[in-house]
Amino acid sequence: MSDNPFRFFERGFYFHSPFVRMPVILLAGICSFRTWTSPLLADKTEVPSALPVENNQNRKQPAQTGGRTARKRITMNANAASATNTLALLDRLKTEMPEIWGQAQVVGKWVWLEFNVPPVGKIRENLKKLGFHWNCQRKCWQHPCGVPRHRAGGDPRSYYQVKPASELAMNDAPPMAKEFKVVALRECPLPEQMQFCDTPERAADYWRLNIATNPYFNPDCECFAVLMLNTRRRVKGHQLVTIGTMDTLLVHPREVFRGALIAGAAAIVMMHNHPSGEESPSEADIKVTRDLIRAGQLIKIEVLDHVIIGLC
Repeated sequence: MSDNPFRFFERGFYFHSPFVRMPVILLAGICSFRTWTSPLLADKTEVPSALPVENNQNRKQPAQTGGRTARKRITMNANAASATNTLALLDRLKTEMPEIWGQAQVVGKWVWLEFNVPPVGKIRENLKKLGFHWNCQRKCWQHPCGVPRHRAGGDPRSYYQVKPASELAMNDAPPMAKEFKVVALRECPLPEQMQFCDTPERAADYWRLNIATNPYFNPDCECFAVLMLNTRRRVKGHQLVTIGTMDTLLVHPREVFRGALIAGAAAIVMMHNHPSGEESPSEADIKVTRDLIRAGQLIKIEVLDHVIIGLC
């Protein structure tokens, strides 16, 4: 027998030495493992990309309720609800159908109309011309105002703000200036002797004839009136400025001289009554008169007198 540790057979070779046999067996096992895993590693090899890859396992799936995907409910604020289309529709509704404009409600961006009694055919035709449609489920007329229609599982009024049309129009309308016009409330015929007011007695007669007959006059409360005169002391008109309580009256120069400035009066005579019948002025009456005289001097309107009426 040869001393060579290798013996060759038909199927290969065999290591006779046990110390050489173990490393060879381990090496053969490693080669077999790499041969078995090579196809798997080849399938998992990916080309790196510059874009992030989304992991579907970490994506949050929407909750399933009753076989349908639950949608997230979003509460719209007042600014989102006040869209231009909504305000334009409300303006048209107010102009063309003012009798039902007060019943309109804004739900989100939609305009709803609910009627306790079914409207007549003419109103229904006008609503259809404006773009309203009848919702059989909600039992109301609706207008989407350009917003896409989405089916809602519940009542939209539970998660959208509901505002009356009048409130929305007042809050979201742009600020506008106003044009004022001075209008006389009523005509008060005057006798010849009352067309001029140059004495306290004539002022008291004017009070009894025109101010005491005013529908807002209350003899049980103190009432303050201003008699407006021109440069010739001819009466231009009067104004019932304020009505107080039984023994108190609030007077401010702003309200006292407002009517005189509008009417273009050169002088005024102030008058007020005492429900108790006492004709003498109080300390508060004297103080207020002095303050009003100073205010009249600033705006060049003369305060001629302050007449107190005891009993009408």
